[in-house]
Order: sequence, then C-alpha cells, then structure tokens
Amino acid sequence: MTENWSRWVTSHPRIVVVISILAALLVGSQLRHFQNNNDPRIFFTESNPDFKLFREIEDRFTSMEVVLFVIHPKDGNVFSREVLEATEALTADAWALPNSTRVDSLTNYQHTQVDNDDLYVAPLVENAALLSDEALADIREIAINESSLVGRLISDKGHVTAIVATVTMTEGSREAPLITAAAKELNAKYAKRYPDIDFMLTGTVVFSQATQEATDQTMTTTLPLAILAMVICLLVILRSAMFIVVVLLAIVMSIAMAVGISVMLGIEFSPVVGMAPAMILTLAVADCVHLLSTYRQQRLEGLEKEEAMRESVRINFQPVWLTSLTTAIGFGILNFSESQPFQALGNVVLIGVLLAFLFSVVFLPAVVMLVPHKISAQRQLNYDPWMLSLSNFVLRHARRLIFGTGVIVVALIACLPANQINDVFNEYFDDSFEVRRVNDFVMRELTGMHRIDYSIDSGGVNMTMEPRYLAQLDAFSGWLMDQPEVVFVSSYADVIKRLNRDLHGGNESWYRVPDQRELISQYTLLYELSLPQGLGLENQLDMSRQHARVIVMLKNIGSRPVLDFNERAERWLEENTQASMHARGTGMDILFGRVTMRNIKSMLAGALLGLVSVSVLLVIALRSWWYGFLSLLPNLLPALMAFGLWGLVNGEIGLAVSVVACMTLGIVVDDTVHLLSKYVRARRELGLNVEDAVRYAFRTVGVALIATSVVLVANFMVIGTSHFYPNASMGSLAAITLALALLADFFFFVPVLAKLDAWRDGRLARRG
Repeated sequence: MTENWSRWVTSHPRIVVVISILAALLVGSQLRHFQNNNDPRIFFTESNPDFKLFREIEDRFTSMEVVLFVIHPKDGNVFSREVLEATEALTADAWALPNSTRVDSLTNYQHTQVDNDDLYVAPLVENAALLSDEALADIREIAINESSLVGRLISDKGHVTAIVATVTMTEGSREAPLITAAAKELNAKYAKRYPDIDFMLTGTVVFSQATQEATDQTMTTTLPLAILAMVICLLVILRSAMFIVVVLLAIVMSIAMAVGISVMLGIEFSPVVGMAPAMILTLAVADCVHLLSTYRQQRLEGLEKEEAMRESVRINFQPVWLTSLTTAIGFGILNFSESQPFQALGNVVLIGVLLAFLFSVVFLPAVVMLVPHKISAQRQLNYDPWMLSLSNFVLRHARRLIFGTGVIVVALIACLPANQINDVFNEYFDDSFEVRRVNDFVMRELTGMHRIDYSIDSGGVNMTMEPRYLAQLDAFSGWLMDQPEVVFVSSYADVIKRLNRDLHGGNESWYRVPDQRELISQYTLLYELSLPQGLGLENQLDMSRQHARVIVMLKNIGSRPVLDFNERAERWLEENTQASMHARGTGMDILFGRVTMRNIKSMLAGALLGLVSVSVLLVIALRSWWYGFLSLLPNLLPALMAFGLWGLVNGEIGLAVSVVACMTLGIVVDDTVHLLSKYVRARRELGLNVEDAVRYAFRTVGVALIATSVVLVANFMVIGTSHFYPNASMGSLAAITLALALLADFFFFVPVLAKLDAWRDGRLARRG
C-alpha cells in the first residue's frame, strides 16, 4: 500500500501540489476569524470549584478587577499641595475610565468627624491647592495612622500613594484593551502635567493586557527566531537551499491549516497557545528531515529521483507515522490538564502534527519531484564514518556506558524532591515589561500584590449586625494583621469600630465592636446615608447583609506560601468562629496554586495512559512485545531526568512546567521509534547480528536523529527565551528533556539494547 501511494505521488506531483495548496488556502482563510483571549481567567474551567467561589464573591460584592495608579513624588513627600492636588484631580478623572464603578484614593477617603451628636463624613482632602500647612499636617497625621489606608492607599512612610479604580469586565479580554488604553492615556497626561511626580500604572486589568504584548512578542520574535534556528540547522544538515524552501513550504501549510481548523473548531487562543506554531514548525521539521536525509542517501547510492523518493517514503513511512501518532498522543494527553489554554495548546499541536505528517509524505515528495536540484558526493558531507565511529564507541564501551550513565540517571532522579510547587501569577512577566517593574516597586514601597478574599457568612439576612458575629470577624482581622506575611487587611468590623470611637468623642478606648445590635445597625445606616454615590459599603457587605468580605494583601511570598497561609487562616476560622463563618479564601494566586496541584495529578494519570498507549503501539508496529517492553526505558527516563535536573537549576514547578512530561512524551518516543525500527529492520530483513544492526541503525538514522534533536532543542530553547514565564519555563524544560532523550538513547538505551539482545540471542541459541 505504501509503495503504491509513493508511486502515485511521485508520478503525479503537479496534481498533488495543486490540491495541497488549494486545501491550505481554503482552510487557512479561516485565520481572518482568529481571536486571542488574554484574560487570565481562561486558565480556569467553570467546573473548577475554586473558580466558582471566586466568581461567587465577585457577584456578591464588587469586582476584583482594578486599575492601580501609583503616585511617587520625587521629593518623597505625598503630603504636599501639588501631590494632593494631582491625586485629587486624577481620582476625579479615574471615574471616567470605561466600566469604572468605584474609585478609592487618599483624597476621597471618607473621613468621619463628630460635632456633638452629629456625624460628618467627608473626603479627607478637598481643594488641595488651597490647604494650609496646618491642614496638610493634620491630613498626614490622620492618613498614616489610619489602618484602612496604610498598606493600601498610602505607604507607612508617606512617600507613595495610590488610586484604585475598580472596573467590571463582562467580556474579559475584549474590554481590557479599552480600559488599559484609557488608563495609560490618563497616566501619561498627568505625568506630563506634573514633571516632579512619577506616575505609574498597574493592576489586574493592566496586567491582563500585558499578556497581549506577550502574545505579540511570541509571534513577532519567538516564531521568527525559531524559523531562523531551523534554517541554520537544516542548511548544515541538508546542504541545500532548495530543500530548505521545500521544508518551509510544508511547514507553513501545516501551521496555516492547523490554526485554520482550530478556529473552525472554536478552540480559544491565548498566549500559551501562541507557542503552537513554533512547536508545529519544530515537529514538522523532524518528519521532513528523516525523509530528505534518506532521499539524499539513496541518491548518493545512485538511484534516480523517483526511485530514491519512493524508497525513502517506504523506509520512513512507518516510523514517521508512528512518531507523528505518538507525538499526537503526547499532546492529546494535555486534554487531561485542568487548564483550558494547555488543552487548547495540545489540540492545536495535535492537529498540526498530523497535518505535518500528511504534508511530509504527500506534498514534500511531490515538490521534490518538481523543483530542480542536484545531489553530488562532492557537495555532500559524508557522515557515515562519524556514525560508524560513534556506533563502535558505544559497542566497545557498552558496559562502562551503562554503568556511567546509569549513575547519572539515578543521581538526577534522586533530585526530583528538590522541586516544589510554586506559581507566582505576578511574576509571569519578566522586568522587560513595565507592569512587572511597577509591580515590583509597589510590593517594595507600598503594598502587597497577593490578594486573598474571604466571604464570611453571618448565618442569615442582616445578621452581619450581630455583635457576636462582628466580634469574631474583628478577631479574625486581628489575627490576620498579626501574621508576618500580611501588609493590609480590610474588614467591615474596622468600620464599625471607627464609628464607635468617633461617636464617643474620639476616645480610643471605644475603638471596639459595640455589644448592641441596634447600635451597630444605627451606625451603619448613619454612615451609609453620609457616603457619596459609588463609595458605599457594597465592597464590604452584600445586599442582604448576610456576608461580609475580608480582603488580605500579602507580601511577595510565592504561591506555595500563599496556599500555606490560606490553610492557616481557614483553620483559624474553623477553630475560633461559629460554623457559618468557616469560609474558604480565594484569589488569583490561590487559583493558580491549586490548579497547578490538580494539574500535576491529572498529568500523571495522562502520562501513564500515554506511556501505555505508546508502548502498545510499538508492540503492534514492531510485532514484538520484547522491543515494546524495552522501549519503556528511553521513553520514561528523559522526563524523570529532566525534572531532576530542573530541581537543581530552578526547582519551581508551575502550571506550565507541570505539562512538560506529557507534552514531550510523544516527541521523546520519536528517537526510540526511529532507532528501534532501523535496528529491527536490520535484524529481520537484512539478517544482521546485534553489533552490525546497531551500526546500521546509527548509519541510517543517526544523523537524522541528531539533526532533528538539534532543531527541536534549538527551537524550544528559543521559546525558553520568551519574556512570558509560562512559555519560557515550558520551553526551557522541554529543551532539557529532548537533549537528555537523545543522550539517553545513544549512550544508555543502545548499550542496554545491545547487551540484552545479545544475551537473548545466546539464550535462544542454547535452547536451539
């Protein structure tokens, strides 16, 4: 069947090329409908219980999406007329941001004062330009001693302040660009108006929009660099500019059709999925290199174009099909991921890999038949002596290699425990992104960026006014503030305590929760009636007055410590409060930390299934349980070794890194399949003994394996240079895995295979 197929393709190249191009153009035309989703929430499915809680709290209170304007006067004094005037004006303008629902700042902070029995609530700063020195001193005294301001809107030194604009985003990624653009324009306007003040911009909305920059960077920098690395490698290997053009055509068509089909299937694209074209490019190269390398060998042995190509397709069809299928299985396993972007990445690359196989055995042979090219021994490097020397070295030192590499394998696997789960959402971008630099400044000088929200249930409608409930809520807030990781806590109990103090003449001894429900209700009503529209208690109390929100800001401690802190907080609530108040914390860091933990479990299950599937395929394809069983060794070890080495050089496993083992499984199998298929062919068809079969395998496929591995490693290393951490970490670990896979195949698996097969032959001979 394969022979008939290759004969038809090489006999009708024009028809094949025309049909292939038309198909690519037709499907590729769907790219006009391409859309990219930059919303970090895309990482979580609607069935995720933590994400459900996150959404519930947003629906119950105000949105957690914010734009943060950071104001840093160069003289280090926020409490000057100019700085307060700028803050006051920018606060007013921030209300005009698209979808803005609330703006909080130092100047519009609702300060309470009492005159006899009358409660007055007014902005802390009004008409800043007209303030006297005495008024400025009073404002400073109030601000730096107000717990609801320090660590959130003003630094404890009084040298940095912030404006928090809360926005709603019903359509996520579509609204973020509009909001961010408006915020940047406003920020630039004030930076120009007040040259002695540094204005910076960050917040969840701005941070989300930075992912668009990461995507653009991937498409405009990473992909071209990947292509350049591939071209250089191919030029060294194939020694033919025409062959490189042919390979590029096959790759471009594979990518265009893969993305086009994905768009048709409704697969949602994100910065993570933006790596798919570079991965498809890398994997498609491997198929083309094997076919063209064998074609070159056949031509050098004297065969004509058609006959050489048919022989190349015949020899490579099964291993290329097997490697494509196993690679597709490896990426298909990403559907076990808890995170939609990685599912999407797996599906897009899966489609691309299968299309790349199709174009490599159909389009590429046809084009080679049509384009003019010459292959002469004078222009080609003869790699056979090198491969013969390498195979002889492996055979001659088989025992030493098994022992030496075995020690390295065991040592690297022993380093696996050095890894720890840690995924810091705020560090997804490196400092080449402005938002990362601003975040680092904010965490260093003003407040934390790790936010946890707790919705504390009082047990019934209007029960948040109960003294017992508020006393426990206040105790929880106090416990939180005592923790070394905490920089800020916001609680409704603090509002009531402040009102109780102010309505008792400012006497600090009254800074406590009243013991009468009616009094608490009166305080709340009196306070709310005095608040301006948009600055009410809806960010702390729900409409039914059954739930109160506690907001905690933590230092930059990483996702694992955030999860540990949250577990302590949840445990404290269970041990010290009534049953209804046993709340769970939520926030982006908790979401990413927990989804990473679940993702690892899912990926382990997927990897096991994939490994079994691949081994069964090899048993069927090679018609030998023996070789199928031996294939487990080179298929399993590279990932274990790579994660062990990762524990030494990095040690942090985030959401992106957790998918690498499954993602590379199918690619790692490629080397095994090609080595084993050539080795088995030499044993069965050519009747060679173990040592000669090893030499044959190295001679026929060794160069191609080295070439494809170099291309794969180079391209994943290029992805590893990404400024978007999930892409960079995934690319780096994948490159390490694939490099170790080649070394393990040549210097561990082949010696083991040779020794075990020789022992097996001797045993069968004794029986015979």
